[in-house]
Amino acid sequence: MLREIKVHIFSLKPGICGLIKKSIGSSNYAVSCTNATDLTDNFFEEFDSNVDCIIIDKDIENNTKDKLKRKFNGIPIICLPSLDSENLVDNRVKYISEPLKLSELVKTLDEIFDIESN
Repeated sequence: MLREIKVHIFSLKPGICGLIKKSIGSSNYAVSCTNATDLTDNFFEEFDSNVDCIIIDKDIENNTKDKLKRKFNGIPIICLPSLDSENLVDNRVKYISEPLKLSELVKTLDEIFDIESN
């Protein structure tokens, strides 16, 4: 049995989080979410960063994305960019193109964690 991989999603839209959670919440992944409106300075200090991967939604401000990347330095980060995103320069971040295809997101996670597809 594989260990459960902890994935945390940061999004402004609860619907996005719920959709992703439903799609990747399988025996391999334990998914949790934070609404990006809750990302205060206290959050960055107090959040238990015991996660294996984070997913950052496209609508989060660049300053906040940068804080998240610093906070979670050393673990895989997946960004869901918009088509006109100018921030495709961080080599340690995986980018999922739009429109978001959940199958592409799952494939990316499986590749990051070297999980065989069924």
